[in-house]
Amino acid sequence: MSTVPGFHNPEIFEALPNARLSPTARDVFDVLTARQEAGGLVHIRQKDIAKRLDISQAAVSRAIGQLKDKGILDGRHRQGTVLIHPLMAAYESFAHMVNHLQDPNTFVWPLNFPTGDMRPPRTSDARVDTDFDPDPDGGEDAPAPESRPTLRLAG
Repeated sequence: MSTVPGFHNPEIFEALPNARLSPTARDVFDVLTARQEAGGLVHIRQKDIAKRLDISQAAVSRAIGQLKDKGILDGRHRQGTVLIHPLMAAYESFAHMVNHLQDPNTFVWPLNFPTGDMRPPRTSDARVDTDFDPDPDGGEDAPAPESRPTLRLAG
C-alpha cells in the first residue's frame, strides 16, 4: 500500500485566489485534490464528480475546462484521468516534491494566472478607481491614548 499524499506546496495555494475560479471550478478542484495520487494523477470520471457535487455533467465539463485554461490541470491525459499541475499536486513529503519537480521527465507547464505576492483587485470592488486609501497614515502606529479609562464591573 502506498503512502497517502499529504504534503502540498503552501505558497502556490496562497496564490490560488488569483486564478479567480468559479465556485463550481473550485469545488471540482477540491474533489480532484482529495482523490489524487502522489504527484497529482487523478482517476475519476466527470460523471462521478457530477454525482458527488450533485451538479450536471455539463457544469463539471465547464469547470474542468476552466481549470485547464488556468493551467491548473493538464489537458493531455486520456479520458477518466486528469493531472494536477506539479506545483499544486500533493506529495508524500517535501523531499518527494523536490525530487519530482527536479526530475527531467516531469512536465511542468505554465500556470495562466498571477502567482506573485499581489492579488489583483476584484472587478466588483467598489473601492477600485476611487480615492479610498485603506492605510491613510502610511502604516504609522496609532497614537496611544493620553490616559487609560477606568474600568469597573457591571452589576
